[in-house]
Amino acid sequence: MGINVSAAISQANQLRSYASQLRSIKSTLNGVNGNINSVWRAPEVKYINQAIAEINRELSTIASKLESVAPDIIQAANQIKREEEAAARAEAEARRKAEEEARKLRDARAPHLR
Repeated sequence: MGINVSAAISQANQLRSYASQLRSIKSTLNGVNGNINSVWRAPEVKYINQAIAEINRELSTIASKLESVAPDIIQAANQIKREEEAAARAEAEARRKAEEEARKLRDARAPHLR
């Protein structure tokens, strides 16, 4: 059983979808941060802003990593598929040659049976 390139593409697309969802969460979090800053005037807001900024950086990093891995998955799946196909062709060619050699050997042993 060989690699399922369609499944790999589907998984890569799912990673892209997760990256998009993370970016959407980041956007929502920025909106919440804006609301906090507009209605809450306290020294603690500085720490909340720092925490939200750190979360946003992490969300961006993770989303970027997911986006960069997706094409690698597809490329690797396609490469594996090409290698599997090449191996199958080589195996078929080796089998054909072996059968040809066996036929020649049979013919040489019993030329009267041709």
